Amino acid sequence: MPVQAAVFKTVDGALHVPWWVRLPCTLAVSEPVAREALAEELEGPATDLAADVEPGRTSAIAALRYRDFRLFWFGLLVSNIGTWMQMFGQGYLVVLLAVRDGVPQLAPLYLGLVGLARAIPGLALGLFGGALADRTDRRRLLLVTQSAAAVTAAILATLAITDRVNIVEILLLGALNSTIFAFDAPTRQSMVPRLVPERDLMSAIGLNSAAFNGPQIIGPVIGGLIFAPFAGRPTFGAGLLFYINAISYLAVVVALLRMRPIPIIGKSSEISMLDSIREGLAYIREDVVVRWIIILAATTALFARPYLQLLPAVAHDLLQVGAVELSWMLAASGVGSLAGALVTAAFGGLRKRGAVLIGSSIAFGVFLVAFTTQHTLLPSLPLLVLLGFSTMVFLGMANGLLQTRSPDHLRGRVMSVYTMVFMGLMPLGSMVMGSIGSVAGIGGGLLAGGVVCTIVALYAGARIAPLRQATGGSRTLVARRSPTG
Repeated sequence: MPVQAAVFKTVDGALHVPWWVRLPCTLAVSEPVAREALAEELEGPATDLAADVEPGRTSAIAALRYRDFRLFWFGLLVSNIGTWMQMFGQGYLVVLLAVRDGVPQLAPLYLGLVGLARAIPGLALGLFGGALADRTDRRRLLLVTQSAAAVTAAILATLAITDRVNIVEILLLGALNSTIFAFDAPTRQSMVPRLVPERDLMSAIGLNSAAFNGPQIIGPVIGGLIFAPFAGRPTFGAGLLFYINAISYLAVVVALLRMRPIPIIGKSSEISMLDSIREGLAYIREDVVVRWIIILAATTALFARPYLQLLPAVAHDLLQVGAVELSWMLAASGVGSLAGALVTAAFGGLRKRGAVLIGSSIAFGVFLVAFTTQHTLLPSLPLLVLLGFSTMVFLGMANGLLQTRSPDHLRGRVMSVYTMVFMGLMPLGSMVMGSIGSVAGIGGGLLAGGVVCTIVALYAGARIAPLRQATGGSRTLVARRSPTG
């Protein structure tokens, strides 16, 4: 049947195109078409999974309707299982290397040095990564970064499995990996809004968080089971986990190859790289909400979030438990993170996103203070769940506000600053907290961090009204999407 014959009027005289005509269509929409109008064009009665939901809520899985997002999400899910297996194995291996080197009391410092090695390239190159994301095909750029990350994981695996690994090599490869992800992270984050309409953006952000934090539950547990038989040969066991991570990157590569190209929007490529960076920084400086989101992210990254990287030292020094119990601790944090990500996805329609962001930041600091007072495993686990939950709600709201307030041609640069601040300062915070922990005990360092995080969040809630009242704003977008492809 010709498409024209399928277009008919409803009883109220409005034109209606059946879902079976719209479904396979690929739309090209030019600025300044609003994302809400775009969503109406994309979705029909038979395909709208987010319809008829309660006010303030959306379907948590609504973003999975869109073919390219679905491919991307499943690739990330598989890859992140490998990532968390490596994070578990590497953290425990670093502690064992400190013991092997005859300085077990410096295990927190070793972990902090690993964080510092990751921080420096991220901080130095993050702005360039965002500028490049705004002036190139993001899908192709991700193909390069994901492939390079697989190579670095394979190199580390080979060194570990042959028992030739030492702390210096871990630091160097960590710095190389951070260089790769300085370009990968802002590209990956800024690409997501091009795959779904705005009404489903919080669903996409929540699902992305779930794809990272869901594997935090099973990745360390699987890693612990694989590692346990090689307790007498820890470098070999860790090497196996690193190889699995290297292979898991292929899931993202395959997904990207099957996705459609994503055209560049705007004129970022017509100005110099430095001018492009200055343009992005000027936008951040002028928007008080964006500016304070980044300040809160920086505070959390420096003083509170490093608890996750320092859990191996907490397990070894404070709780005096082994590798299996450490995997439980990481999994507990993952359970909370997954729950927070799903809540963010389901309640993405909440208008008071700024207030939720501030509240979750305060809660995170309070829970961290409570966690540092524990000296046995069982009471620590529920607090780790709460820490993971509050972290993901904070990150989800921050990500959603930044994405919705930033125009597409600037989004890569805005997200690069956010990523640079959070992912770059977090390893630096691990170094600071680890250094304090080597002197005052790991609990003392994390306690101070929790207090600082709470105070800054309380100040933002009391004094920064635009942030407290932020609802996400609106933006425009050029995009091409199809619910099922």
